[in-house]
Amino acid sequence: MGRPAHHLSDDFRNAMRRLATTVSLITAGEAENWTGMAATAVMSVCADPPTLLIAVNRSASIHSILRVGGNFCVNLLSERHQDLIAIFSGGRKGADRFKDGAWTTGARGLPLLSDALASFQCRVETIVEAGTHTLFLGIVEQVNQHSVFDPLLWADGAPAALRPLQATEIKE
Repeated sequence: MGRPAHHLSDDFRNAMRRLATTVSLITAGEAENWTGMAATAVMSVCADPPTLLIAVNRSASIHSILRVGGNFCVNLLSERHQDLIAIFSGGRKGADRFKDGAWTTGARGLPLLSDALASFQCRVETIVEAGTHTLFLGIVEQVNQHSVFDPLLWADGAPAALRPLQATEIKE
């Protein structure tokens, strides 16, 4: 017999910590109303048209701006951005989050991390409610890429780095 149903959410959260993923900063807003959050719930949906999905808790400060503003930017973090995780995870509020980092204004006035691994500037196409979160599907309108590939990962509740594995020979 399995664990009681009330433990399922805890079991799910703990198991999902094993899913290593690139840390992103989701940004939105214009001018003095820039806002952002650290996230790992980002995924590619399709390449034609280029579409990303982000999952945002309804209690997050960025949520209402995304619902009304219709635009967001996904900035994939590099190892050099590790300090930004704490800042965008509640260490600072609102526009104060943008005091550190190489921030510029992207298309439609969105905050863009100019030295991000990659940045995707998106227009919200579809909004879906799912439990405590809202899923925003955005059509990618512009992509910027950095020449250095050193993704900042999140695994087991902490920052991690990518290390290449030795290729193994497949035996038949």
